[in-house]
Amino acid sequence: MDETMGEGGGAADETGYRDNALVLDGSDDTDETDGDDGGDDGDGDGDGSLTPPPTSNCPAYGSDVYTPYPGSGPFPTGKVSTYPWRGPTTAYPNGMEDFSGYAALPLNVECGGTRTMRNYLDVTAGCLDAVPDAANAVGRVQGTSAGYFRTFALGYAPGETSHRVLWTDQGAEYRFFYATGATGNTGFKVFTRYRTEYDLYVASWRMDGVVQIQKKQCGEYTVLAKIATYGAPSPNAWHTIRFEAVGNRLELYLDNTLAITATDDTFSSGTAGIRIDSMNGALIDDWRVYAP
Repeated sequence: MDETMGEGGGAADETGYRDNALVLDGSDDTDETDGDDGGDDGDGDGDGSLTPPPTSNCPAYGSDVYTPYPGSGPFPTGKVSTYPWRGPTTAYPNGMEDFSGYAALPLNVECGGTRTMRNYLDVTAGCLDAVPDAANAVGRVQGTSAGYFRTFALGYAPGETSHRVLWTDQGAEYRFFYATGATGNTGFKVFTRYRTEYDLYVASWRMDGVVQIQKKQCGEYTVLAKIATYGAPSPNAWHTIRFEAVGNRLELYLDNTLAITATDDTFSSGTAGIRIDSMNGALIDDWRVYAP
């Protein structure tokens, strides 16, 4: 909870996208993406059996495509107010991962190659550790060799142990702290209504000052809204990033200020998550999934 220094990391490697964006400064931008570029899920494999694509015009996906919703449904579906973020056997994290539930620190929470360690979250790229801060615990991220860190909230209805919740209206928020980082499209991201690595919404606050909201559908990115000159988060300070999806409205808040909005009807439900690029040693805290 208190301010602590992180460490810098290497550069990220991103793929291209189709740009149908509203670019708020009038500039053209067709050379970066921010979200989940697929194929780098930590263990190099998907979850085996895969639910059908969430939109009918997507091709069938193979078992190597990651989804937080493996197997067949039905999956509990509703608002976070109905289904708070909790594990299948305990109430933890009870809506917020503040790293208070780990007795001996430092402790590895989970890595992309050890994804069965926790049943209430899924680290699919890199590693997440719980480490001591001045008076509390915080999370520390380590990326893959390509610089990626990615994790998702796994929610369950009470009494349910196998089918994870598809949240409809949802908000996702976390605090972060970093000391140094590469420039470019590195930075801090939030997922909402994430269905598969090919189908999701993602909001970004990047080190080159870009702020944007994207969707990825059938594996193809579209920028929904963008500010190219918002400014980067400052180092050596705690910041808050929050992304809400209510109906067809998407809103990104940065340090408790509404930064950018978009509307889109593609995805109505999914889970929430975090992606951080090229920020090895960055700290996170108070990661929550909530009812907006």
